[in-house]
Order: sequence, then structure tokens, then C-alpha cells
Amino acid sequence: MYVPIKEIVLLIASIGILLASYRLWIMKDGKNMVYARIHIAGVIDLACILIMLVLNRPLLALLYLILSPFAAHAIANADYYDRMRERVVKRLRC
Repeated sequence: MYVPIKEIVLLIASIGILLASYRLWIMKDGKNMVYARIHIAGVIDLACILIMLVLNRPLLALLYLILSPFAAHAIANADYYDRMRERVVKRLRC
């Protein structure tokens, strides 16, 4: 009996990517939305890493696993300091 493990994992991960991407697309802007969007992107990242492991690309998955948190931290850090700069400018103008 043939059990298509790779195909099942790819299908489940692909559905997860599509659902997370849809949620990312319809999300309204609000307070701290950058962090919520980074969290949703993390779900997509995990599914992509799973797909790479199933497709027998462990080095690529490891590289993606290492670099993805650095990119998310850089985005969150840039947003934080941009908001801090806006607060300082508002204080100086008042």
C-alpha cells in the first residue's frame, strides 16, 4: 500500500500558507499591527521550512530557519524606533 506522505505534508503546509496569507491580506491596520503581521508571517515561515524538509532540502531549511528570525527582529526594531522618533518629534513641536 502506497502512502503519499510527501504529498499529504505538502498539501497541509500549502493550505496553512494560504490561510495565513489570506489573514495577512484582510487584516485592518491598528495598534501594534506590525507585530501581529510578523506573527502571521512566522506561521508561513514554519510551513515553508516544513515543505523544504519534506522535499529533502535540509540545508536550505536550516538557512531559512536561521535567517527568518533576524529579518523579523529587524522589521520590529525598525518599527519601534520609527514610533519613538514620532513621539520625540511630537514633544518637540508642542
